[in-house]
Amino acid sequence: MMFLIRLLTLILLTASTCGIAQAQAVQLKEFSSLFIFLVPIIIYFCPMYVAYFNKQPNFYSIFALNLFLGWTLVGWVVALVWALKSHEPIKTVNVTVSQPTPAPTPVQPSPTSPKQTKQCPYCAEDILMAAKKCKHCGSEV
Repeated sequence: MMFLIRLLTLILLTASTCGIAQAQAVQLKEFSSLFIFLVPIIIYFCPMYVAYFNKQPNFYSIFALNLFLGWTLVGWVVALVWALKSHEPIKTVNVTVSQPTPAPTPVQPSPTSPKQTKQCPYCAEDILMAAKKCKHCGSEV
């Protein structure tokens, strides 16, 4: 990209040199006045051109920064650096949400066991229905 800008500048300077050598005095004044006003405008908006050719997603923001703060050297340099910055696509992350586990169903009392038991939801061991803390894993039920 910068190669094209440099090449265009070189061609413009070469053409202006040839034009100056062949021009008459009146035409020389017209061309030099055009050259004096045109070249600073091209240099002033260089960050905008670079952002446009690099297809920056923030082109309009770079243009506004260059337009309003480009007259300060800091604003122009910031706009140029922002225009030259390579833009990476936004990376998305897929997050899977685990389904909540269903509540444990109480275990039916067996004929040999006189007390009712249920399964601990954390360690799957049998504990008493009235238990508030699992005796196997120590978690509160």
